[in-house]
Amino acid sequence: MAIEFEFRGEWYRVDTPQEVVALKKYLKAHAQDEEKEDSSSHSYAGLPAQGKWTNDLFALLMEKIGYFEKKFLAALLSVSHPIDANTVVRLAFPDHYRYEKKRLRRKVERDGLLVLGGIQSGLVRHVRALGLEPFDLYQVHISWRDDRRTRYFTVDPGFRFTAEEQGWPPQFLREALET
Repeated sequence: MAIEFEFRGEWYRVDTPQEVVALKKYLKAHAQDEEKEDSSSHSYAGLPAQGKWTNDLFALLMEKIGYFEKKFLAALLSVSHPIDANTVVRLAFPDHYRYEKKRLRRKVERDGLLVLGGIQSGLVRHVRALGLEPFDLYQVHISWRDDRRTRYFTVDPGFRFTAEEQGWPPQFLREALET
């Protein structure tokens, strides 16, 4: 069974395991030679200082996404360090966290994480429609402590730079996070 794949804009096809090993060695050696010749990566050559995020791409994304996606991004931008998913949910949906009973609060937290997953899914769809990948917007890091999984979000520095340059998030979103 033949395997076809693209590497740096070129298509390759291998038919046997031996060809896979040989091609892997060749591509590694070739990639190292290119890196020695040119210290910048081909995928990032010619990019502005803020990375892949231009003012036009930023404006297109803001035009396409909805209110909850904007609240999610505003919550991520509200801090300069990684922020955990539960904190994002509390910032973006503060009304759900006013319950006194601990059991009810935990259920709402789980529901909030499900809602957050849906918001992220919609945001990813819009980012990919712009020709970018989700990691060009934010990264997710997972930590395990006491058998509990915690997701941490870190905003891409280029996106943060462009958002600040545009004066984003707008005041009404900042106020919505503070309530």
